[in-house]
Amino acid sequence: MQPQEKVIQCYDATAEKYAAQFIDELSKKHFDSLLLKEFAAANKNNTPFADFGCGPGQTTKYLYDHGITDIVGIDISTEMIKTATNLFPKMDFETGDLLNLTHKPNSFGAAIAFYSIVHFTYRQVKIAFEEIHRVLKPNGEFLFSFHIGDGILHRDEFLEQPVDVDFYFFETEKIIELLTKTGYEIIDALERHPYEDVEYPSKRAYIWVGKTSNSKG
Repeated sequence: MQPQEKVIQCYDATAEKYAAQFIDELSKKHFDSLLLKEFAAANKNNTPFADFGCGPGQTTKYLYDHGITDIVGIDISTEMIKTATNLFPKMDFETGDLLNLTHKPNSFGAAIAFYSIVHFTYRQVKIAFEEIHRVLKPNGEFLFSFHIGDGILHRDEFLEQPVDVDFYFFETEKIIELLTKTGYEIIDALERHPYEDVEYPSKRAYIWVGKTSNSKG
């Protein structure tokens, strides 16, 4: 389990370069953009929205442009939030820790978290799922994504900056098991191969769930 401080340091150091490289990534990821558009359409009346681990705000802005104007982007990196606010000054962004959210129960009608669990162990993922479950309204829906696998990728350099951070890969069935134990119903679970020359060459999973009950332990 890596300290959250290392994750914060990584993204504080790379925020501007990260935005420059990834701000238009959805234009190159057909599947991701279609899924986000469908999630927005299905939850247009389930506001407010939260974008957990929003980074420089590219997914937040995409949802905003597709009718979800009552949305807040949340990220643990202060510099990422500054970058997002500078890029999209009419939108709402705030710092926050997915493992310890400050929002009251039933605060959000729907939420997304694209690749926002990639620095967590399975134990931390369970905590994040519990926190999101807590802040979602009854029957609220949640869409998130992650890299499929069973290993850990350590990086000493990221976007030409020295870092000390781990990226975790997850098995889809284990993630689904955690979700059902936390009180979610699986709506869709999808996998895809990577887009060549666009992203890291790993298979990805996208899981769409609904809040159904309290945690089952």
